[in-house]
Amino acid sequence: MATRPARPGPAGRSWRALAALLLAGAAVRRSSGAPVPAGVDLLPTGTAQLGAPLPAAPAAAAAAFPSVQAIPTARPAAGACAAVFGAGQQCGGNMTNPAGNCSAFASCNNTAWAGACCPAGTACSGIPTSGDTCWSCGGGLPPALAVASKTADDAAAPMCTRLAASGDFDYACVLGASLLFYDAQRSGRLPAGNRVPWRGDSALADKSPNGQSIAGGWYDAGDATRFTFPAAFTVSTLALGFLEFPEAFDGAGQTDHMLETLRWGADWLLKARYADGALVAVTWLPGAAPDVRASHLMWTRPEEMPGASAVRSLVAPQRGADLLAQAAAALAAVSVVFVERDPDYSRELLDAAEGLYRQAIDSEGLYSSSIPEVRGYYDSYSYIDDLAWAAAWLARRQPDTADALEEAKFYYDRHWMVEGGGEGRRFDYNNMVQPTGYLLSQLVPNGKSGYTQPIRDVMALWLGGQSNITYSPKGMAWIDSWGNLRYVANQALMGLLHNKAYPGGSRARAYTCFARKQARIMLGETGRSYVVGIGTNPPCRPHHRGASCVAPGPPGQPCDCTAYFNPGCNPNTIYGALVGGPTKDDAYEDLRWDFEKAEVALDWNAGFTGMLAGLADAGVSWDDCKAAGLEDGRGDAPPSLSGAGGGARRGGRGAAALAGAAAAWLALAALH
Repeated sequence: MATRPARPGPAGRSWRALAALLLAGAAVRRSSGAPVPAGVDLLPTGTAQLGAPLPAAPAAAAAAFPSVQAIPTARPAAGACAAVFGAGQQCGGNMTNPAGNCSAFASCNNTAWAGACCPAGTACSGIPTSGDTCWSCGGGLPPALAVASKTADDAAAPMCTRLAASGDFDYACVLGASLLFYDAQRSGRLPAGNRVPWRGDSALADKSPNGQSIAGGWYDAGDATRFTFPAAFTVSTLALGFLEFPEAFDGAGQTDHMLETLRWGADWLLKARYADGALVAVTWLPGAAPDVRASHLMWTRPEEMPGASAVRSLVAPQRGADLLAQAAAALAAVSVVFVERDPDYSRELLDAAEGLYRQAIDSEGLYSSSIPEVRGYYDSYSYIDDLAWAAAWLARRQPDTADALEEAKFYYDRHWMVEGGGEGRRFDYNNMVQPTGYLLSQLVPNGKSGYTQPIRDVMALWLGGQSNITYSPKGMAWIDSWGNLRYVANQALMGLLHNKAYPGGSRARAYTCFARKQARIMLGETGRSYVVGIGTNPPCRPHHRGASCVAPGPPGQPCDCTAYFNPGCNPNTIYGALVGGPTKDDAYEDLRWDFEKAEVALDWNAGFTGMLAGLADAGVSWDDCKAAGLEDGRGDAPPSLSGAGGGARRGGRGAAALAGAAAAWLALAALH
């Protein structure tokens, strides 16, 4: 597998080129080993969204933009920012602070920040104008989240923003925040009950190649791009967490919100399937000729996009089983969610899922071979695991249909034989064997141990710090420099799902304590949260275009690169967004342009949401972990490692079983 080339340093490349690289690479997400495109030397010319030319360096921003101050170095003391602010009373940052909220407070107007925090409940006008900028530091919670906390003492400080007296976080409150992130990512016409006031309608003119509206869905990350592959993964992963931990969503008061979120994602996938044999693969900023990468050189709010987005679709007979199967899995999963709640809608989703799945079977191969625009962003390295994932969801939706289950078992076995079980260290959109095995363990009770073995294998690697999985000095699990915390959350979810299959015992305690420890680190146990607006001292400069610009922008202040280089906090808080996180040495600077650490994305929050639900529903408390000596989150569960090979043991299926499955498949094919 190819490795990502070393990123160039200042020597030999201009700051202008580096700035372009920062912008261009911001959405180049990857699983382990996917290459990142090289930087470019010049930004496109004649692009209104780019605004003025980039400064020579971020530190020299004040010279190019007089209202921008130098990057502040002062830091608030740990825990000093857990104040609760009234609505509209949070000032923050420098150049792009919400002037409409802070007009009566002189030092909110672009003065240097000295690390001061607003006293709880105090309006900006009541803060002494001593030169210190009023600092929100996450502050209190928006009304949409204030009701989520069920902790008795949350009136003083909701548990989303600090540890409770019990010594743990209120995961129900954080669960609500993680879902609110998806509201902030919406594209299209927003509903009347939109809970994110700084977002508005966008991309309403977007159409498929045959002229049908494809307005809707979610923007992938901090950009104005929609990638169907990770969005479909997000929908199915969210559905999995919801179906397996429903009590957690009920207890947090988030069931209705989750249903709205799943329907929003599924509705767009239905639109993206605008014709038989066709599926939208990616859309990007209009006017960004010729491709997706050029659109990432623009820094603008989605609401300010000039015209309809560019669109690329996968159309039969193009290869792309991975994309088609992920979309089929997403629709089938949401069909399961709504089978009793809305039978007609569930049936519509099932019909679409089956059509996508059948096309996927006939389109074996990787979608990136057919859609060059996605290369370097969401490349895929396997597709048989995606077919197994889709078939397993179709089998769960149709428990009385033997064909669906046999196909799921066949593709699961074939994935092991042909694709070797994937990368073998993580769960993400490129490695679906763990969740697929979990679904099959429910559908094939006598195969439960074999189908759940991959979870035990990978959990052993994580708990043991093996296969280049390490732990930082502060205890954070680390596997990758780009968006590490998504992988941590995803694997924690897998362990919690295993506990559903095998409740009780030392292994279940170890898996839960691993998840609790990592969640505590994400929320700021070690002095810095990595969830925007939530926890202890959260980041306030995530790499996100919409959050970085005042909305609506005042006259003469467009959303452009001035906002990108603004050293102050984003004027809008994208609550609940999990950032990529620190290095393996716990280094993290809250810098908007450090996208490997500061970016947010749909798929990054999907496993995080499921992990939070599993923790809210878990029977093992943090006190139990401490009593068992598992405060480091690393247990002594039996490793059950299988090494590099061993498909029979890891998948619970040997060569004879594969041959039998193949024979069954041929028989099914003859019937069709």
